[in-house]
Amino acid sequence: MMKTRRMPAYLTVYLALTLGVMTTLCLALIEGSRYGAFQLESVCIADACMDSVMAEYHRELFRRYNMLAIDLSYGTEYASRTNLEGRLAWYLDLNLKKPANNKLEQFANARYKDFLRMRLENANVTEYSLMTDFDGAVFRRKAAEAIRDDLGLEAMREAIEWMKLVRNYHLDSWDVEAQKRTVDEQIATYQGKEITGKDGETVALDFENPTMTVENQKKIGILWQVMGEAPISGKVVFNSKLVRQRRKNGNVNLGNLSLEAEDALQEFAEDILFVEYLRAYLGCYDHPKEGSALDYELEYVIAGKSSDASNLRDTLLRLLALREAANATYLYSDGTKREEADLVALALSTLLGVPELQGLFQTSILLGWAYAESVHDLRVLMRGGKVPLMKSAGTWHYGLDSVLQGMWDFPGASEEKPGLCYQDYLRILLLMGDKHEMSYRAMDVMEANLRLTAGNKAFRMDACCVGIKTRIALESAYGYSQELWEEKKY
Repeated sequence: MMKTRRMPAYLTVYLALTLGVMTTLCLALIEGSRYGAFQLESVCIADACMDSVMAEYHRELFRRYNMLAIDLSYGTEYASRTNLEGRLAWYLDLNLKKPANNKLEQFANARYKDFLRMRLENANVTEYSLMTDFDGAVFRRKAAEAIRDDLGLEAMREAIEWMKLVRNYHLDSWDVEAQKRTVDEQIATYQGKEITGKDGETVALDFENPTMTVENQKKIGILWQVMGEAPISGKVVFNSKLVRQRRKNGNVNLGNLSLEAEDALQEFAEDILFVEYLRAYLGCYDHPKEGSALDYELEYVIAGKSSDASNLRDTLLRLLALREAANATYLYSDGTKREEADLVALALSTLLGVPELQGLFQTSILLGWAYAESVHDLRVLMRGGKVPLMKSAGTWHYGLDSVLQGMWDFPGASEEKPGLCYQDYLRILLLMGDKHEMSYRAMDVMEANLRLTAGNKAFRMDACCVGIKTRIALESAYGYSQELWEEKKY
């Protein structure tokens, strides 16, 4: 009978103990890897899905106005944060489920177990920023960013120098027309007044204001005075349906994402960049844009009326006031021209026998002269010419005789002369305007134009989202959870 050799048992116990330790270690490493992979993949998936949401910017808005924004309506008539959350959740589910793209992936999914088994708990947009926030400040900042790289420093220097002249000479605050009316009313009080002549007889004053020809010209209307028979656009926009009116009615969407504060210098630079953006992307009288609801878009930003004709008229009136102030400033500084007006005033007051009228006559003549010169300036500008902001003897056009006799000529073909063109003067008016109001008017223009494009009939600027903060909660069937706070801005 063969004897069985017995082996020592201590090796088996040692191996069992070793395997127990190794198995525990392997399981711990697997679990640690699973948890680390869950955390890493959570971050990657959240970031990728946020990028996917931001990649759905409005293509037509970017193509035409160089602005990136998500349309919260997604082509519908209902704009809401819920739509954005739905898109984010859809992208998250798509990445978490990992659907098979081909048969090989289907085989792999059936053969191997999901190592993480992740699923979406919830995805919320906690804060978001819209173009209309902070009285249009978000829109202005995006406009400044859109033009900053395209604008040279020379253009900014020009704008700064122009505004220095406007402020130094008070061209933005001197109401020449109001002063002229006051002086003429004082002159009118002498009409019918009884005075005693040299022969001792009492007679009633009966005279005509020396600038009556100028006043009669004003009755014609600024459009006819400046434009004559030149064609004017008849386009009209229903601005009651646009964002500015919705804001006044309290029906505009607003976000809740904070806006970084800027210092005074940054804000001033942003104002200039905003005006340059408007000039680059919006049309005006001498440079209309194709496919636009209005031809005179910059004029709409300045005046805010519903028709091209009304906007052009109001813009011309503002240009007229600016030019009157500049021309009156020059007349008062030119001793020769002031003396010429004083001689006419002296002659009239002496003839009437009322020497105290000399000062009033002189003021009325100077201001009327400034008006006539300003009308000529506008005629030059609207025909493609240039007019210096502050004139000199060499750039002055009308003599006093021509003004008082009503011989106001229309300029012929414009010559290349130094000065500012029509668009330059529009830049000054825009810099002088209320930036909050102009922001909404500019958004009116963009909204009206984009509604003319295919698929954008219900487009709204207050549905354009430019920044979001989200809370994304993911969990795993293995008991892990991860809460991620993500922020993305254009």
